[in-house]
Amino acid sequence: MVYLNDQQFLPYDRLAQFCADIFGQPLSAGTVVAATERTFQKLEPFAQAVATQVPQAPVVHLDESGVRVAGTLHWLHVASTAELTFYGVHPKRGTEAMDAFGIIGACRQWVVHDHWKAYFSYQQCLHALCDEHLLRELKFLWEEQQEVWARQLSELLVALHRRRQKQGEFSQRQFKRALKDYHAVVRRGRYRHPRRAAGQGRCAQSKAANLLDRLEDFDCNILAFLWDERVPFTNNQAEQDIRMIKVRQKISGCFRTLKGAQIFCRIRSYLSTCRKQGHNLWESIQRAVAGDPFIPSTPHAGP
Repeated sequence: MVYLNDQQFLPYDRLAQFCADIFGQPLSAGTVVAATERTFQKLEPFAQAVATQVPQAPVVHLDESGVRVAGTLHWLHVASTAELTFYGVHPKRGTEAMDAFGIIGACRQWVVHDHWKAYFSYQQCLHALCDEHLLRELKFLWEEQQEVWARQLSELLVALHRRRQKQGEFSQRQFKRALKDYHAVVRRGRYRHPRRAAGQGRCAQSKAANLLDRLEDFDCNILAFLWDERVPFTNNQAEQDIRMIKVRQKISGCFRTLKGAQIFCRIRSYLSTCRKQGHNLWESIQRAVAGDPFIPSTPHAGP
């Protein structure tokens, strides 16, 4: 029942009906709730291991998304790697939630995200921005507002990505050349959308001007994939990890309580990590329910 609820997203009432139809055994929703709560408790050693190991990875992917809990908006946070997944749910979106989880504050190498400003509060780690997210913004400016520089920058970023894939990490000279080409395109955009001067108040800027501010201020974060080959071009890892939780909401609806959301997040973290590390999920759940969950080994922290 835990597997069907947390991996296949069957709601409690449907699980009770499933048991009655398949096994001829009536089962209350409360019994399933109790089973997931016991599994949550038995996964405490796993949760501690993941919270310790994720920050040790050379690259950590971050994302967050709104989730309904007891009829109000909460935030689902993910911190993940190719081998580990941490999920946490919190009433807040920013640093209060991140501090409570204790993941990002312990990172000392690369974190990849989509420029949510709260992430930059953590200055002890290196920040790389998702360029796939940036490409979507540039595509909008080109297709909807005919900003030629936006198309040119998109083409440049894609070309640099393909070149990096082909040759590996850029040399210092190659990176300086790429940065020069990048700034040349951004200047073309600035000619059309000058930066707002100090003292002009809070008059609204266009989307193009706001994006150009970011392109200038975070140039090295955007091009981080060129000067360290460990850094990916996109934040797809986190987006893929968070997508299944959104699917769960569509199938089963919102969480009734914060505790229920936390239980689901821990069990789902366990299932996602087991899947990434090649473990059979049915056997992994059996071990968890029996009190002997799979504990991931410490990943290589990198140089």
